[in-house]
Amino acid sequence: MPLYLCRWTNGDCSFVFAASKGEAIELLDEIGNAEGCPLTPIHDFTVHFRFNDDGILEFEEFSEITEDGQPILSDALLNAPRDEQTGALTPEGMEIVKAAVGKERERVKAKNVAEPDTELGREIKRNTDAPTRLVDRIVRKVASEKLGRFHGRDKPH
Repeated sequence: MPLYLCRWTNGDCSFVFAASKGEAIELLDEIGNAEGCPLTPIHDFTVHFRFNDDGILEFEEFSEITEDGQPILSDALLNAPRDEQTGALTPEGMEIVKAAVGKERERVKAKNVAEPDTELGREIKRNTDAPTRLVDRIVRKVASEKLGRFHGRDKPH
C-alpha cells in the first residue's frame, strides 16, 4: 500500500497510507478536504523523533523528502545563518526561514475538482465540504437501499 504526501494549500503536509489517491483523500477528510491538494506517492521515507530532557517525544527531522516537497524552505534551512557554537538559527536566520515558510504556503494552489454526480450530492458537498468521491458513494448507497425497499403501486408485495 503506497504512502502519500498531501501538501495542503496552507503549506502544511500530511502523510497517509492508502490503496489509491481517492482513498487517501477520503482518509485525509478527518483533517480537512484534500481534494485539489497535491498528493504525491512517497517511495522512501524516514522520520526521526527524539526524547527531550523531560521525556517527551519530539519530532526531529524527515529524510530528504522536504527537499523535493518544499524546496524553498529546504534551501532556507540549509543556508540560513546559525550560531557557530549551538547550531541554532540566528535571529536573521529565523527571519529567513519565516519568509521561506510564507513562500511555501503561497506556492501550493488547489486544483479544480469534480462536482458530485447528483444535485443532492452537490448540496451535501456544499454543506459538509466532504470529498466528492465520498459524497457520491454515500448517495449511491442510500439510493440503492431506498430503491431496494420500494414497492410501486402496481407491484405485488
